Amino acid sequence: MDYLYARCSTNEERQNLLRQIKFGEQHGVKLENMFKEYISGSKDKRPELDRLLSIVKEGDTVYCSSIDRLTRSLKHFMSLIEFAKEKKIKFVLGDFEVDCRGTLSALMQGQLLMLSMVAEVMRLMIVESVNEGLAAARSEGRIGGQPKLTKERIYNKNPDVAKYFIEFIEYRINFVEFCRLCQISRNTGYRYLKILNG
Repeated sequence: MDYLYARCSTNEERQNLLRQIKFGEQHGVKLENMFKEYISGSKDKRPELDRLLSIVKEGDTVYCSSIDRLTRSLKHFMSLIEFAKEKKIKFVLGDFEVDCRGTLSALMQGQLLMLSMVAEVMRLMIVESVNEGLAAARSEGRIGGQPKLTKERIYNKNPDVAKYFIEFIEYRINFVEFCRLCQISRNTGYRYLKILNG
Protein backbone atom coordinates (compact mmCIF):
# COMPACT_ATOMS: atom_id res chain seq x y z
CA MET A 1 0.00 0.00 0.00
CA ASP A 2 1.20 3.53 -0.79
CA TYR A 3 0.75 6.42 1.67
CA LEU A 4 1.60 10.12 1.74
CA TYR A 5 2.59 12.18 4.77
CA ALA A 6 2.27 15.96 4.26
CA ARG A 7 3.13 18.55 6.91
CA CYS A 8 3.55 22.29 7.37
CA SER A 9 4.47 24.06 10.59
CA THR A 10 1.91 26.85 10.53
CA ASN A 11 -1.76 27.02 9.63
CA GLU A 12 -3.50 27.00 6.24
CA GLU A 13 -3.61 30.78 6.17
CA ARG A 14 0.18 31.02 5.96
CA GLN A 15 1.14 27.76 4.24
CA ASN A 16 -0.65 25.13 2.18
CA LEU A 17 -0.02 21.49 1.46
CA LEU A 18 -0.90 21.54 -2.25
CA ARG A 19 2.65 20.94 -3.51
CA GLN A 20 3.06 18.00 -1.16
CA ILE A 21 -0.35 16.56 -2.09
CA LYS A 22 0.55 16.86 -5.78
CA PHE A 23 3.74 14.90 -5.05
CA GLY A 24 1.59 12.09 -3.65
CA GLU A 25 -0.80 12.21 -6.59
CA GLN A 26 2.13 11.98 -9.04
CA HIS A 27 3.14 8.74 -7.33
CA GLY A 28 -0.38 7.30 -7.44
CA VAL A 29 -1.25 7.72 -3.75
CA LYS A 30 -5.03 7.70 -3.22
CA LEU A 31 -6.64 10.62 -1.40
CA GLU A 32 -7.83 8.39 1.45
CA ASN A 33 -4.20 7.32 2.05
CA MET A 34 -2.93 10.89 2.48
CA PHE A 35 -2.16 11.98 6.04
CA LYS A 36 -1.96 15.78 6.44
CA GLU A 37 -1.31 18.03 9.40
CA TYR A 38 -0.09 21.44 10.55
CA ILE A 39 2.47 20.93 13.29
CA SER A 40 6.16 21.60 13.95
CA GLY A 41 8.59 19.14 12.38
CA SER A 42 10.60 19.19 15.61
CA LYS A 43 7.85 17.35 17.51
CA ASP A 44 8.16 13.58 17.78
CA LYS A 45 4.50 13.06 18.67
CA ARG A 46 2.13 14.09 15.90
CA PRO A 47 -1.46 12.78 15.62
CA GLU A 48 -1.51 12.14 11.85
CA LEU A 49 2.03 10.77 11.62
CA ASP A 50 1.35 8.49 14.58
CA ARG A 51 -1.90 7.32 12.94
CA LEU A 52 -0.06 6.57 9.69
CA LEU A 53 2.72 4.66 11.45
CA SER A 54 0.15 2.59 13.35
CA ILE A 55 -1.34 1.17 10.12
CA VAL A 56 1.65 0.62 7.81
CA LYS A 57 2.51 -3.00 7.08
CA GLU A 58 5.50 -4.84 5.66
CA GLY A 59 6.15 -3.87 2.03
CA ASP A 60 4.26 -0.54 2.24
CA THR A 61 5.71 2.71 0.89
CA VAL A 62 5.42 6.11 2.62
CA TYR A 63 5.90 9.13 0.35
CA CYS A 64 6.96 12.54 1.64
CA SER A 65 7.97 15.42 -0.64
CA SER A 66 11.23 15.98 1.31
CA ILE A 67 12.97 14.86 4.48
CA ASP A 68 12.17 18.15 6.29
CA ARG A 69 8.44 17.54 5.76
CA LEU A 70 8.82 14.21 7.58
CA THR A 71 10.90 15.59 10.45
CA ARG A 72 13.37 18.31 11.36
CA SER A 73 14.93 16.35 14.18
CA LEU A 74 17.98 14.12 13.67
CA LYS A 75 17.04 11.94 16.65
CA HIS A 76 13.44 11.53 15.46
CA PHE A 77 14.54 10.75 11.92
CA MET A 78 16.86 7.97 13.09
CA SER A 79 14.03 6.49 15.18
CA LEU A 80 11.79 6.56 12.08
CA ILE A 81 14.47 4.70 10.10
CA GLU A 82 14.69 2.07 12.86
CA PHE A 83 10.90 1.77 12.75
CA ALA A 84 11.04 1.36 8.95
CA LYS A 85 13.67 -1.38 9.30
CA GLU A 86 11.52 -3.26 11.82
CA LYS A 87 8.39 -2.93 9.68
CA LYS A 88 10.30 -3.53 6.41
CA ILE A 89 8.77 -0.51 4.66
CA LYS A 90 10.13 2.05 2.20
CA PHE A 91 10.33 5.84 2.54
CA VAL A 92 10.39 7.97 -0.61
CA LEU A 93 11.59 11.44 0.42
CA GLY A 94 11.44 13.55 -2.71
CA ASP A 95 14.01 12.05 -5.08
CA PHE A 96 15.62 10.06 -2.28
CA GLU A 97 14.51 6.45 -1.68
CA VAL A 98 15.16 4.72 1.64
CA ASP A 99 14.26 1.08 1.11
CA CYS A 100 14.26 -0.59 4.52
CA ARG A 101 12.81 -3.81 3.15
CA GLY A 102 16.41 -5.01 2.78
CA THR A 103 19.78 -4.07 4.27
CA LEU A 104 20.82 -0.41 4.18
CA SER A 105 24.40 0.12 3.01
CA ALA A 106 26.88 2.11 5.12
CA LEU A 107 26.90 4.80 2.41
CA MET A 108 23.09 5.09 2.51
CA GLN A 109 23.10 5.37 6.31
CA GLY A 110 25.75 8.09 6.10
CA GLN A 111 23.67 10.02 3.55
CA LEU A 112 20.62 9.72 5.80
CA LEU A 113 22.53 11.16 8.75
CA MET A 114 23.73 14.10 6.67
CA LEU A 115 20.27 14.85 5.24
CA SER A 116 18.56 14.71 8.62
CA MET A 117 21.30 16.88 10.18
CA VAL A 118 20.77 19.52 7.46
CA ALA A 119 17.00 19.48 8.12
CA GLU A 120 17.58 20.05 11.85
CA VAL A 121 20.14 22.83 11.28
CA MET A 122 17.70 24.56 8.88
CA ARG A 123 15.01 24.50 11.58
CA LEU A 124 17.41 26.00 14.13
CA MET A 125 18.35 28.75 11.65
CA ILE A 126 14.67 29.55 11.01
CA VAL A 127 13.96 29.76 14.76
CA GLU A 128 17.01 31.99 15.27
CA SER A 129 15.98 34.27 12.39
CA VAL A 130 12.39 34.59 13.66
CA ASN A 131 13.58 35.38 17.18
CA GLU A 132 16.00 38.03 15.88
CA GLY A 133 13.20 39.58 13.79
CA LEU A 134 10.81 39.68 16.76
CA ALA A 135 13.50 41.21 18.99
CA ALA A 136 14.23 43.89 16.36
CA ALA A 137 10.52 44.68 16.03
CA ARG A 138 10.09 44.93 19.81
CA SER A 139 13.10 47.27 20.06
CA GLU A 140 11.27 49.60 17.65
CA GLY A 141 8.03 49.37 19.64
CA ARG A 142 6.29 47.00 17.21
CA ILE A 143 4.70 43.68 18.09
CA GLY A 144 5.12 40.81 15.62
CA GLY A 145 2.36 38.59 14.29
CA GLN A 146 -0.12 38.34 11.45
CA PRO A 147 -2.30 41.37 10.66
CA LYS A 148 -6.02 41.00 11.31
CA LEU A 149 -7.86 38.92 8.70
CA THR A 150 -10.15 41.13 6.57
CA LYS A 151 -12.23 40.66 3.40
CA GLU A 152 -9.46 42.26 1.37
CA ARG A 153 -6.80 39.94 2.81
CA ILE A 154 -8.99 36.89 2.15
CA TYR A 155 -9.56 37.90 -1.48
CA ASN A 156 -5.86 38.70 -2.00
CA LYS A 157 -4.75 35.36 -0.54
CA ASN A 158 -7.34 33.29 -2.39
CA PRO A 159 -9.05 34.99 -5.35
CA ASP A 160 -11.34 31.96 -5.83
CA VAL A 161 -13.13 32.85 -2.58
CA ALA A 162 -14.77 35.93 -4.14
CA LYS A 163 -16.18 33.91 -7.04
CA TYR A 164 -17.41 30.95 -5.00
CA PHE A 165 -18.71 33.12 -2.14
CA ILE A 166 -21.23 34.63 -4.58
CA GLU A 167 -22.28 31.14 -5.70
CA PHE A 168 -22.60 30.10 -2.05
CA ILE A 169 -24.78 33.02 -0.95
CA GLU A 170 -26.98 32.49 -4.04
CA TYR A 171 -27.42 28.82 -2.98
CA ARG A 172 -25.84 27.42 -6.16
CA ILE A 173 -23.27 25.50 -4.10
CA ASN A 174 -23.30 24.27 -0.50
CA PHE A 175 -20.72 24.90 2.21
CA VAL A 176 -18.75 21.69 1.57
CA GLU A 177 -18.51 22.52 -2.16
CA PHE A 178 -17.46 26.08 -1.31
CA CYS A 179 -14.55 24.75 0.79
CA ARG A 180 -13.55 22.18 -1.81
CA LEU A 181 -13.57 24.67 -4.70
CA CYS A 182 -11.58 27.21 -2.67
CA GLN A 183 -9.20 24.44 -1.51
CA ILE A 184 -9.60 25.31 2.16
CA SER A 185 -10.55 23.32 5.26
CA ARG A 186 -14.00 23.58 6.82
CA ASN A 187 -12.57 25.45 9.81
CA THR A 188 -11.02 28.03 7.48
CA GLY A 189 -14.30 28.14 5.53
CA TYR A 190 -16.29 28.96 8.68
CA ARG A 191 -13.75 31.68 9.60
CA TYR A 192 -13.88 33.19 6.10
CA LEU A 193 -17.68 33.18 5.96
CA LYS A 194 -17.94 34.85 9.37
CA ILE A 195 -15.77 37.70 8.09
CA LEU A 196 -17.37 37.88 4.63
CA ASN A 197 -20.90 37.94 6.07
CA GLY A 198 -19.95 40.48 8.74
